Amino acid sequence: MYLAYVDDSGDSRHGVTPTAVLVEDRAWTSVLRARLEGRRSIHRELGVDTSKELHANDLYKGRGSFLPAGSGDHLSTVQREATGRIMLSHLAQADGFHVVTLAMSGRSKPRAYRHLISWLDTWAGTNDTTVMVLYDGRQGYPPSSSGSAEQVLVEWETALRDASPLRAVHRDLPIATRRVIEDVVMQDSRDNQLIQAADLIAYGAFHKHAHTRAP
Repeated sequence: MYLAYVDDSGDSRHGVTPTAVLVEDRAWTSVLRARLEGRRSIHRELGVDTSKELHANDLYKGRGSFLPAGSGDHLSTVQREATGRIMLSHLAQADGFHVVTLAMSGRSKPRAYRHLISWLDTWAGTNDTTVMVLYDGRQGYPPSSSGSAEQVLVEWETALRDASPLRAVHRDLPIATRRVIEDVVMQDSRDNQLIQAADLIAYGAFHKHAHTRAP
C-alpha cells in the first residue's frame, strides 16, 4: 500500500498543479526521516525554526518569518531559496517514494482533485497496490483549544462540509475495481511534514508550468 500526501498550487491565469508524494508503507519511516533531517539541516545552516510550517507560497514570496520568535531577523531571498533546495535534496535521498504532478488549466480544486484521484486509481491498479490519500485541510476543532461545545460543533461541521466534495470523488470510483481506498483523510499541513513536502513540490511544478506557458 502507498500513502499519497497531496497538495496543490496554482492561480486563475495558469491553472493548477495537484501533486502527490506517494510513500510506500514499508518505507514511510525512512522517507519521514529524510524530511526531518532536512529540517535539522536548515536549522543548523540557516537558523530556520524546526516548528515553523514551510509553506511554499510564504517561503518564496517573502511572507512571514521562519526564524525563532524574538530573533529580530528574517531570511533573505537567497536563504529562502536555499531552504527549499536543501529540503528537496534531503527528501530525494530517501527510497520507497514517487512523486506525481498533473498540470491542468483552470483553477477548480475539486476538478483537479478528481483528475488526480483518477490517475492514482489507474496507477495503483497497474502496480497491483492500493493508495490511501491524505490531503491538506482542516480535521475539525484543534484538540488543544478551549472553545465552547457550540464552537467545537461548528468547527467539526465546517471541516466535514469542506471535505464533502473530495469524499464524493472517492465514492464515485467503482467499488469493485477501485484501488484508492477509504475516504480522503484530511490533515492540516501545519502538522504534517509530508504534505508540506507535497506543497513545496507542487509550487515548483506550478511555476515551471506557468513559465513554459508564458507568451
